[in-house]
Amino acid sequence: MVRLFLRAIAWPCVCLSLATPLGVFGQVVLSEFQAANNGTLRDDDGDTSDWIEICNLSTTQVDLGGWYLTDDASRLKKWQFPSTNVAAGKFLVVFASNKDRRTPGAPLHTNFKLSTEGEYLALVKPDGVT
Repeated sequence: MVRLFLRAIAWPCVCLSLATPLGVFGQVVLSEFQAANNGTLRDDDGDTSDWIEICNLSTTQVDLGGWYLTDDASRLKKWQFPSTNVAAGKFLVVFASNKDRRTPGAPLHTNFKLSTEGEYLALVKPDGVT
């Protein structure tokens, strides 16, 4: 079961926070995203790219190397993370900018953008299925 929480915020956009029970998808989750970034967060180029936040809910560090982000249910391996450590209880922001940057230690950018009309979004384990 996935519970959705809509958060009211002070700027003109909508952020959606997703929370999943730990036993369902593991301890790394999509925790928030913004598909209409009007200046709340700028990427390393100074652009107001869409963004996705990943949260490590576990008590140990997780390497996201080999995991995927996708906006297409028929292409679960659309954008693959490089080796990227997320400390226990910490967050990682990935820009959904269509710039396709995967350099470990540098800001990460997917090869897709988010639709303001709503769309599929998934964090996929290294098996490419879960």
